[in-house]
Amino acid sequence: MTISNNMYNYNGNIYAPRSEGDAWAGFLLASAASSAIMGTMPLFSKPFTKQMKQEHMNNSLYKDALFKSLDISGLKEKGVRIHNTRFSAADLLAKDPKQIVNKDIKAGLNACYVPSQKIVKLNTDKACISGFHELGHAMNNLKGKFTNILQKCRYPGYTIAGLMGTVALFSTPKPKDAPKSFEDHIRDNCGKIAFIAMLPTVAEEALASYRGVKLAKKSGLDKSLIKNLKKFYSKALLTYTGNAAITGLAVFAAAKITEHFTRPKKINVQSSSIPYQFYREA
Repeated sequence: MTISNNMYNYNGNIYAPRSEGDAWAGFLLASAASSAIMGTMPLFSKPFTKQMKQEHMNNSLYKDALFKSLDISGLKEKGVRIHNTRFSAADLLAKDPKQIVNKDIKAGLNACYVPSQKIVKLNTDKACISGFHELGHAMNNLKGKFTNILQKCRYPGYTIAGLMGTVALFSTPKPKDAPKSFEDHIRDNCGKIAFIAMLPTVAEEALASYRGVKLAKKSGLDKSLIKNLKKFYSKALLTYTGNAAITGLAVFAAAKITEHFTRPKKINVQSSSIPYQFYREA
């Protein structure tokens, strides 16, 4: 059998690089599989969204306790305030997407804490149940060094996870048992890295809920409502945990599919005279 210049020898085995068609097939299938897996993320947020809508009718039961929690938390003295964010006529007429970025918050389907402004943004006419958790975020930001670090890891973590998604689509031009570089180890573990990069956010969210429930208890919120609060925050945490797991799985699947289509094929030829070299098609 004739060995072409494109083939190479490693440990007495002959390998042939994959074709450009294989590379494209791998890229397309990996992208499709990754997108399909990521498309399951809304399933993790459905229980949270469903209960949030149900809690709109109970908003008055939480409202007084929320503002009392702000008073007893000591956050007021640090400049934290609750901002009632709701739809206005200007929002209905807005054409720039940036003007309606807080759509879910204004609809009472979410809430957020903005560290740079020390503001808890939520629709206090509908979503006060979320406010205790957001006060927990404020406490993480202003009353704990470790939790503050976890908060600051959020966007770098998302960036790293996104970068691992790109790494997963890189071709694999080396045989499985070839010596590995640092970049090879990163690629081999990109799914795990993506998952781990999002764990600080999961941890910080859990701590925000824990602190929020403690504040709600101190405010005198009824025990039945505390139980409901814990149930609600557990569903919220499921969203973040699920997102981390799904992201890691999507990156892992993309990497494995790409590897299957781009790793060199082993040829059943015994030869030791061919010099060992790596070859990447243009």
